[in-house]
Amino acid sequence: MVDYTVRLATPDDLPALMALRSEAERWLADAGIDQWSDPDLGERAIRSWHERIDREQTWVFTTPDDTIAGTISRGRADTDFWREDDAPSSALYLYKLIVARTHSGEQLGARILDWYSTIAAAEGKLWIRLDVWRNNRKLQEYYTKLGFEHVRTERVSSRLSGWLGQRPAGSLTLPDRLLPVIPSPLPKQYAAEVAAAQQSATTLSQQVAALLLTLQQTSVPVTGPVRWEYDRVGENLNLAGSAIRRALEHLGQASNSTTLLPEPTSLQWAAAPSSSTESSTPADAPSTS
Repeated sequence: MVDYTVRLATPDDLPALMALRSEAERWLADAGIDQWSDPDLGERAIRSWHERIDREQTWVFTTPDDTIAGTISRGRADTDFWREDDAPSSALYLYKLIVARTHSGEQLGARILDWYSTIAAAEGKLWIRLDVWRNNRKLQEYYTKLGFEHVRTERVSSRLSGWLGQRPAGSLTLPDRLLPVIPSPLPKQYAAEVAAAQQSATTLSQQVAALLLTLQQTSVPVTGPVRWEYDRVGENLNLAGSAIRRALEHLGQASNSTTLLPEPTSLQWAAAPSSSTESSTPADAPSTS
């Protein structure tokens, strides 16, 4: 089993992401599905991916050599399809789910959906939702097999998508193969390390104060060059003492805040970045997996 890792996409990943999309286009065409066959959609896909990457809303799933094997993006509910009575804010909406054909037999698509479902639950959502092209029966069946319920099909004249599905947030189809939802956990001893830094700063502050006191209790030199250096030592010790006291204040605040952080294994750390400017990309419904 491939040991996949998860990370946010960067602008440097765009060529690889477009290569994934092109591969998916060819696969869809071979299957007799005209999804994404319009060249204009590719241009819109590039713009959309740029926007989502800039907003930290696109993730890539990579092999040990950092080859991108799959991707998924998040976004707002598409208002052409989802209504107010669907309670749009109750769900996390997925877009651009694509898996490389070379990894299609490893259930990576299902594992990415489980990962996304876990993220949704961590954010307090009730559902993960998607829209699929109305003529893509195979993809509709794929999602249905992975726990998505067909909500309804919306037929918007200017849109080819509209098959709407949702699945309960937190539901898993492969619970024993969950992708890492906390790829870089906070060390368990982090709060202790912050407290230790605070203590070290306290000790340093005391040392500087003692050095300054010793200097002040020493005979003041009268010769010009020595007096000048003497004054410079005192000035810099005073500046150092002030800086350390400010650092101590901030370290104290940081130490207090670390006590409020959840345990490193808490799913609260799994919440993925979101943005108040999240927007859907109508031309880019999720791809085959």
